[in-house]
Amino acid sequence: MSNPGQKAILILGCGYFGKMLAQKLAFSGRFVAGTVRRDVELSVVRTRGAEPLIFDGEDYTELERYRGRIGAVVQSIPPTDLEAERVLVERLHGWGAEQALYISSTSVYGDHAGAQVTETSACTPDSPKGRMRLEAEKIWLDSPLPAAVLRPSGIYGPLRSLLHRVAAGRSRLIGDGEALTNRIHVADLASIAAAALKSPVPGAIWLGTDGAACTQREVADWIGANFPFRPPTQMSLDEARVRMDKDAFAMSVQSKRLDPTETLTRLQVKLQFPDYRAGLKAIWVRERVALETLAREHGQLLEAV
Repeated sequence: MSNPGQKAILILGCGYFGKMLAQKLAFSGRFVAGTVRRDVELSVVRTRGAEPLIFDGEDYTELERYRGRIGAVVQSIPPTDLEAERVLVERLHGWGAEQALYISSTSVYGDHAGAQVTETSACTPDSPKGRMRLEAEKIWLDSPLPAAVLRPSGIYGPLRSLLHRVAAGRSRLIGDGEALTNRIHVADLASIAAAALKSPVPGAIWLGTDGAACTQREVADWIGANFPFRPPTQMSLDEARVRMDKDAFAMSVQSKRLDPTETLTRLQVKLQFPDYRAGLKAIWVRERVALETLAREHGQLLEAV
């Protein structure tokens, strides 16, 4: 798998997506290093074929050993301090990193009232997360480090999907449920990111989404018709504004139809899961017993009569 003689692809933030990307790159023969915040997570990164190291966003001690050995960096740690983001970019550039891919979010677009949104659409973020992400994008794109941006929509996959939220009784339809939602399977997002690293285009904006936008209600109705779970409860917009934080509320009511045609065409990526039906069916096949157990524990399983 990894060859320490190669320059490393350094993944900052091996969370749900970062671990999947690390595995994909390492198993293709790339030398991958991935950061986590806690010692207990080191072994998980190692099982994905990557060299694990600790990085909390401030202490660069372990990162120092990759000085001059970074072929590419993938930044997937959500921004909390823009000045710290600038320091990170400057340090990586000083260490000779050759390219960067910043993992942002489609929250930077804000609400588009159901209209089509592409890589070049206007960004009018209407949430704290979206505004912070857009500022962080600018830091990376304006730096001397050749960088591109990947904007994922809602990421789902094994162990983390709407099926899991419905089974645990944590899914809600907000308002009338007619806001358009967008998503990407984590495996497909890893494929897009890997392609962007393989064919770097400095300054590029890539969209990480399956292009099959649909309403919240459509997905909920389909799950109700195909799986033995009680339907999500509804929450009025007024209640949601009070009970949900600003980022979660914005994500629930924003409506846009993301179109990744340009990204998928230029990067020559064919999605394994082109819509939520394909992705959720695959999860059900692999995790049916666990999902039924989860639903039973939370009183969400509709037992067969």
